[in-house]
Amino acid sequence: MKPGDAIGSFTSRAGVVRVRNALNPMLWTTAVVFPTSLLAAYFFRDDDILKYALAAFGAFPVLVTIIAYFIFLFRDPDRLQSEEYLLQHQAMQILYKKDAVTESVEVITEAPRLEVEPSPGEKKP
Repeated sequence: MKPGDAIGSFTSRAGVVRVRNALNPMLWTTAVVFPTSLLAAYFFRDDDILKYALAAFGAFPVLVTIIAYFIFLFRDPDRLQSEEYLLQHQAMQILYKKDAVTESVEVITEAPRLEVEPSPGEKKP
């Protein structure tokens, strides 16, 4: 496999994000800023102040992401769940509020079914 093919495969897979939660923007920022700033720090390795400033700049999103993870973990764990999970959870809560029978329901894959009552003058098909 050529290096160009590997990079193309990586970027195509990186574009397909299956799990979406509150940390995704921070994770993408970390994935872009951290290697870029470390690469820049490597190029400026002779200048001590700039080298350490760039390394600290790269470490900052990593630290913010870790702190945000622990804040969400203890204060609002649902924000760490995927969007699909949250939608199914909310739909199940609505069903339980309406005193629905407790049964397994695939909310996302089922299409809503509308049953229309015929008007008194019409015949049933």
